[in-house]
Amino acid sequence: MARRRGRFTGDDSSSVLLKILGVLLIGVVVGGGVLLATWDMKAPTRPVEKVLDNDRF
Repeated sequence: MARRRGRFTGDDSSSVLLKILGVLLIGVVVGGGVLLATWDMKAPTRPVEKVLDNDRF
């Protein structure tokens, strides 16, 4: 019996490369989400003073 070809016509090494790239991409996305969820960014502490003209009121 003849084997049926899959969606990709590349050899086995290209499918392994695609799987590795896919897992790496998912790892980067999940890692970035965890970083953003746990990162303790400090709020700016410099005071802001703005002078408003009396003509505006």
